[in-house]
Amino acid sequence: AAANLGPSSRRKREKGGGQEGTSTALYVDRRKSKVWNYYTKLGDAYVECNVCKKQLSFHNSTTTMREHLVRKHSIRDTLLSQLKDDQTSESDYVAQENAAKRSRQTTPESSLYHAASCSEPRTDVILELVLEMIFRDLHPLSVVKDKGFGLLIGYLEPNFTLPSPVQLSSMLWHRYNVVKQHLERYLQTAQAIVVCVEFWVSQLNQTYLTVTANFIDGEWRRARCVMETQQAHEDKAEEGDLGEKLSAVLSEFGLSSKSVFCVMHDSPQSTAANSQQLKNAYGWSSLCCAAHTLHLCI
Repeated sequence: AAANLGPSSRRKREKGGGQEGTSTALYVDRRKSKVWNYYTKLGDAYVECNVCKKQLSFHNSTTTMREHLVRKHSIRDTLLSQLKDDQTSESDYVAQENAAKRSRQTTPESSLYHAASCSEPRTDVILELVLEMIFRDLHPLSVVKDKGFGLLIGYLEPNFTLPSPVQLSSMLWHRYNVVKQHLERYLQTAQAIVVCVEFWVSQLNQTYLTVTANFIDGEWRRARCVMETQQAHEDKAEEGDLGEKLSAVLSEFGLSSKSVFCVMHDSPQSTAANSQQLKNAYGWSSLCCAAHTLHLCI
């Protein structure tokens, strides 16, 4: 409706004068259509595509701009339908604002971006980078369904299809198994291993047990490898046989009990409670963490 006004009326609306102040927000908001993420306005009659720098005529309508994105840059109709908002009438403006607020709280469909011409090697690289971002920065798998992340990837690589959380989960498990196989081969090169047993409490007051292997590798480098972290009961005494737990972790990596030189405990209490049992059943000596002991002395 604002496009049909005369020049003087349009100037009044842009300045917010008179009794048409309620329509000014609509007129300005329409100029902020999400299609403008891909264009820069040049004066009153021309726009420039940010992707290919091509200049197009502009007559208060983004139809030509959307068609250019589809034909030249393969930005599909499913994405453009999310960006199309210039055909809404003024009477629907309030409803449109409410719908926009709701849409910000929802996640886009995984089919928002369709892979058409994205090269296979580049697709693999992007997938690996998304996966690495998730496990390095501890993001939830649902980040690929967040609207902001989808818009960012869609702008950087319009023809790339984001994987679903289920696909990411499968990829993470595959990556875990590959790393575990490498660690298993690395541990088997050690002549003797010191197993470190550490109980710790998370911010949610949940107790965990972490088992770490410490050894000197074939190149005389000190190695410290986390073998397993499992949730434990608050009362460590109720955890049962510590020796059985350690033996199960060792077997996971193809190690025998004879490869253990000694077991390092995180506190004198844990050392006293388990040292005799570990010595009798497996022949493992027990030591308490020197740093923790020194801290207690101080």
